Amino acid sequence: MDRNNTPDIWSDIQKTIKDSSYPGTKTQPKDCYTVVLLPKMETFDWNRYAHKNPICPHLTFECIRRIFGRKDHSCLSAANKPKAVEVVLKFVKLHDGFNFSDRDQVKSYFDHYIDMDFMKYADRDEPLMQETIDTIVDAYNMTPDNFENPPDATIERVVTAVVRQMKNDKTYKFNDSPE
Repeated sequence: MDRNNTPDIWSDIQKTIKDSSYPGTKTQPKDCYTVVLLPKMETFDWNRYAHKNPICPHLTFECIRRIFGRKDHSCLSAANKPKAVEVVLKFVKLHDGFNFSDRDQVKSYFDHYIDMDFMKYADRDEPLMQETIDTIVDAYNMTPDNFENPPDATIERVVTAVVRQMKNDKTYKFNDSPE
């Protein structure tokens, strides 16, 4: 199945797989298993979030940073930083109510799980600046439910914080990424 599916559709995915995985009749055992790849999360005070959510601010930063690093892309790129931040914040918000560390919750949707370090946090020269983390946490808390847009001022604060962090990390390309 497609990557980056959010928990709000896991039940539909589970049903589709189960309905199509029985050879001939539903009385026979299924002929497949589901596996979810879960991103490793950094240590973080999860109580800072207004709602239970499994996406740490470090992963949120990395998602935004990767988009800001795209010179040209058919979907999201550095050409429209506010739109990129808006989409990522709303994507993170779609995970409300879930906890990747709650293995019973994860196993209620999938047969198996694999924890993967997609973002390679340990390879960073320096940890994220506290200001970057604080800005992303505040932005998450300011992002409304129901896939509504966060306030423009919130989005602009995240754009500024991510660009500042990228400059600090020396990963910001001035010629490719307009501020």
